[in-house]
Amino acid sequence: MNCRRCGEILNANANFCWSCGAPQHEVTSAETIAMPVITAAEVPISNAPRGPVGEHVDELVIITGSAAGTRVEVTKEVTTAGRDENSDLLLDDVSVSRHHAIFTRTVSGRVTLRDLNSLNGTYVNGARVEETTLHSADEVQIGKYKLVFWEATS
Repeated sequence: MNCRRCGEILNANANFCWSCGAPQHEVTSAETIAMPVITAAEVPISNAPRGPVGEHVDELVIITGSAAGTRVEVTKEVTTAGRDENSDLLLDDVSVSRHHAIFTRTVSGRVTLRDLNSLNGTYVNGARVEETTLHSADEVQIGKYKLVFWEATS
């Protein structure tokens, strides 16, 4: 099956194009659902990111979803994120692919985020990304989950 908008080759069951994000069913189809957009004003103050807790650890703070408020240290060379039960960062929702994205520590100590051709894409600060280097306070969206990345402080 090819994307209706960009022509990219897709899985036969794809609801959206992994490349351009275009819906692959009629807008009125029961197979296409709308995902609500959550603005910063809707995030409860108790779950708002307040910066890193540890002085020497990169971390992600989950600010939306069932695990809101959870802090995940990014200490491994590769940290996996997805719906698979063996993921380092388990995000249990149908909007998240089983193997959705990975966080990788570079030789220089920076953390990069790479989408693994997920169905719904990976976003940083509202823009869809294939791979990018993360900086403090970057907002990462994977499916319905929003996370804030905080770099280690010296």
